[in-house]
Amino acid sequence: MTFTYFGDGAANQGQVYETFNMAALWKLPVVFVIENNQYAMGTAQRRSTSTPELYTRGAAFGIPGEAVDGMDVLAVRAAGEKAVAHCRSGEGPYILEIKTYRYRGHSMSDPAKYRTREEVQKVRDEKDAIEHVRDLLLAGGHASEDDLKAIDKEIKAIVNEAAEFAKESPEPDEAELWTDVIADAVPQDA
Repeated sequence: MTFTYFGDGAANQGQVYETFNMAALWKLPVVFVIENNQYAMGTAQRRSTSTPELYTRGAAFGIPGEAVDGMDVLAVRAAGEKAVAHCRSGEGPYILEIKTYRYRGHSMSDPAKYRTREEVQKVRDEKDAIEHVRDLLLAGGHASEDDLKAIDKEIKAIVNEAAEFAKESPEPDEAELWTDVIADAVPQDA
């Protein structure tokens, strides 16, 4: 079982369709996850994509799929479970289009001038995934404000510790380049 992630911009590239074809031919248990943040590297999807429902791109290969609100963690979980069950049943690949939003540019050098601050703020205010889960936890009585603050503090400490460890660690030896890299060759008669 494999998950393969790529963005809405990559969904328009030819090698994606070659991969869909091979995965369908061999009934590979792979979930193709299209992270659709609506802007690829910086071009709005409506300006770069003739088929806005990216999950339908596998139809020509017999690959089913669905779109899911990527800002709703419970919806993503349910869709993921469905996709995994499909693949594990031997039915072959599945496509999940996770409709999400990124608040910053594509990279540090991207000022994201292709959208307004008001648009970004509106998504933050109305659809933020973390705030949505926070609200569910509080409303359901699964956690208190203090519980969530403690979790946030713990996570920040873990991230800071990992960052410091990475900064202070020496570069690995070149002999480590192939450590833990595993690849199986596809049989020639496949």
